[in-house]
Amino acid sequence: MVNTMNSGYNIKEIRQLYNLTQLEMAAALGITREMVNKMEKGKRSMSRATSTLLQQFLKERQGEHFSHETVKDVQFLGVPKRSSGLPYHLHRLEQKNESAQFLVPLVAQKAQAGYVKSYDQVDYLDTLEKHALPPGVNPIGAAWSYFEVDGDSMEPTLCATDIILASMVPAEDWNDIKNLSLYVILVGDQLLAKRIFKKSDKEWILISDNEEAYPQLTVKVADVKQLWLFRRHIRSRVPQPKEFVINQ
Repeated sequence: MVNTMNSGYNIKEIRQLYNLTQLEMAAALGITREMVNKMEKGKRSMSRATSTLLQQFLKERQGEHFSHETVKDVQFLGVPKRSSGLPYHLHRLEQKNESAQFLVPLVAQKAQAGYVKSYDQVDYLDTLEKHALPPGVNPIGAAWSYFEVDGDSMEPTLCATDIILASMVPAEDWNDIKNLSLYVILVGDQLLAKRIFKKSDKEWILISDNEEAYPQLTVKVADVKQLWLFRRHIRSRVPQPKEFVINQ
């Protein structure tokens, strides 16, 4: 029996039961391959947030059929998994046909002030517009949100009214952020799309692509309320083309 309260060996056993690589397991959970590797080797304990993601992973695959008999004994926190009685692909098809199955909220420009104040209130989040995920995005194992870009600090990469799709980074995993990657960060009373450089465990440097107009900003990690990792970019307009010379 696999007890997912423990890290390292057990997450490896679960991954092998589902015949996944470390990269595939990481993608399914919405974490990095390096984190999976460290947990399997016992170099990192499993956080509560990662345990929740693993629980969602097991629930999503509860209808899948396996050649391994031992998979029937896989449990999470001592609760036996239940089978829907359908093969996994039919179970997923049934889910996809359900209305509003994978809708995620959009934090539009006009909603950002309210989001900063009420980001952790379910009643407020339920009032936000919700939209489907783009094709090819697996929603399982992560919390998702759309954010509308405000301002020109990230031009030319991001322009005002562009849409970012991002997945939430659990606070337990903030030490594993990738330097200069793009994140949506809720810090103090600001919701920002910036690149992050980890100055130390206690301080991050926020970097704008339009650095001439927007200097770097140092923030204390203790002041960060939420962190979202950039996943997809939806442009609101086509970029200006280069200058063309028309051949007569």
